[in-house]
Amino acid sequence: MIRTSERRNGMAIGLAAPLLLLGLSLPPAHALPFDPLPSAFQRWLNARRDWPDNAHRVFDKLAECSDQTAAKSPYRMAVFTCLEGTLTIHRPGGSARTCAIQRVSYFPTNQRVRVWAGNCS
Repeated sequence: MIRTSERRNGMAIGLAAPLLLLGLSLPPAHALPFDPLPSAFQRWLNARRDWPDNAHRVFDKLAECSDQTAAKSPYRMAVFTCLEGTLTIHRPGGSARTCAIQRVSYFPTNQRVRVWAGNCS
């Protein structure tokens, strides 16, 4: 026969173990190198000097941003994305081109930036 105090202790352990396992099984959120604000992301992007083609890029008017860096699914990569803004590209020895940003994303898991732009002038 189980006494009441043992039953309570058994329930406490029985409930605590799954909660502990649940906490351990969630992947950690990925930290951003900037505050999750359009202006902070823009400042961070504009400070970068390591673009692959040695062109200087200036991001402006970033907006419609979302922070999806909290891990919610093992099938989705953490990302911070803005869907509006402009990008001016200054190539060495060439003229500057300004493009409308369709999307600019930062992926903290691999520390990559990806830009989708169109309507350049």
